[in-house]
Amino acid sequence: MSKSTNVPSKATFSVALTKQFKGTAVLENPVCEFSYIWNFEKNMGIATLNSINGTPLDITLHPLGIKGYLDFMSDMPPTKYEISAEPGSSIALKEVTIYRVILDIDLETGARSAAIMFNEDGSSIQTSGNFEDTDSRM
Repeated sequence: MSKSTNVPSKATFSVALTKQFKGTAVLENPVCEFSYIWNFEKNMGIATLNSINGTPLDITLHPLGIKGYLDFMSDMPPTKYEISAEPGSSIALKEVTIYRVILDIDLETGARSAAIMFNEDGSSIQTSGNFEDTDSRM
C-alpha cells in the first residue's frame, strides 16, 4: 500500500453492473471480475477484466492518469464474446460485443466502480451503482 492511500498495490475483486446508464441492457446485472497491479512509487500499473459472469475474457485496461484515482480503460476495437447470460451458468451463453471497459478505484476511499459499453457503437452502457462519468470517458 502507498503511504497516502489505503488501496493495496494489487487486488482481484468483483463488481456488479446494476445500473443502465444508456440504451437497453445487454446482460442483466452482470458480475465482472477485475484485477490490477499498481506501483505507487513509479505511478504505473495495469488492470484486467478477467471475466463476466464467470466467462473468462482477459481484457487489458490501461491507466488514464486521473488525479485521485487508479483509473483504467480498454483500448481495443469492438470485440464479440460468448458470455454466460447469468453469473455461474455456462448453459445459457449470449453473444455480446464489448466496445469499451472502464475501471475506477478511488484512492481516498478505496471505492471501486466500473462501466462497460456494449454493441458495435457503444450504444448500451451498463455501470456499477456508484460509477460517475465526470471525465466524459463514455
